[in-house]
Amino acid sequence: MNQKRGNRWAVVLGTALVLVVGMTTVASAEAPHALPWLRTGVGARAAGMGNAQVAVVSDATAGFFNPAGLTRIPTWGFASMLSADMTFDRQFNYLALAGSFDWGSIGGSWINAGITDVATDEGTEDYLDNYFLISYANMTKRFRWGVNLVIANNSVAEETGVGADVGVQWDFHPEATFGVMAQSLGLKVGDDTTPYNIRVGLAVMPDMLEGFTFPVDIQKTQNDDDLKYRMGGEYAYTFDGTDYGTALRGGVDDGAFTLGAGLFFKQFSVDYAYYSEKVDVFGENHRFSLTGNF
Repeated sequence: MNQKRGNRWAVVLGTALVLVVGMTTVASAEAPHALPWLRTGVGARAAGMGNAQVAVVSDATAGFFNPAGLTRIPTWGFASMLSADMTFDRQFNYLALAGSFDWGSIGGSWINAGITDVATDEGTEDYLDNYFLISYANMTKRFRWGVNLVIANNSVAEETGVGADVGVQWDFHPEATFGVMAQSLGLKVGDDTTPYNIRVGLAVMPDMLEGFTFPVDIQKTQNDDDLKYRMGGEYAYTFDGTDYGTALRGGVDDGAFTLGAGLFFKQFSVDYAYYSEKVDVFGENHRFSLTGNF
């Protein structure tokens, strides 16, 4: 991409995000509720770090956290997540594929989430929503930007809605990155308007602590007076003379305690996360992921 043209796009997108952030200050105190899965996170690696990913995401899960991060994929990437032991028969699963080319990066993501075995007059029924994200991203020397087309299908309302996401990342220092993401813009499914989210993140990878990554995110949701804070850490160790290693992770997702671990190889990684829900009645659950860049 032309350098000057890319810088202009980065400025335009960054300005738009600042304006949207300002709009959240006039939101009412009504608690948001529609499509809550779009305000959480995907992938076991991210969950193990408290889902603080806006500035640091660099694999196919960027389609969810910040499409600008898709530009960090070398050629092709994939991501998947399976959740287990979720209370009240909840399901939360994820699959994504992305690729980078000379003209930009593209991606597709699918989230399947909801409740199964709900008692009805005719027996039991599953209420599972499906979310599809179609992503495009590009970059300049230090700025990365991306957009999503969001397609959400609500099984209870039997309605489908369309919205958009916009995100940027700024590599302002060799040891630090900054990111902003606006999610669910203009998304309405049936009679429910999905509240949009603004996520702002910073990630530090200090040279003096080789292998460590420390990300922090702040999230503001429309119609919610409270901010959500996410923070985490990862230590990744590569065995001498090899292209594989292991990683340990920990984090806090808006009061929910998380832990994680993973094994990574040259082109893929296997990850696990323990997630303790903020609301006690939801208990704890486990996330498993297979992710790759190649």
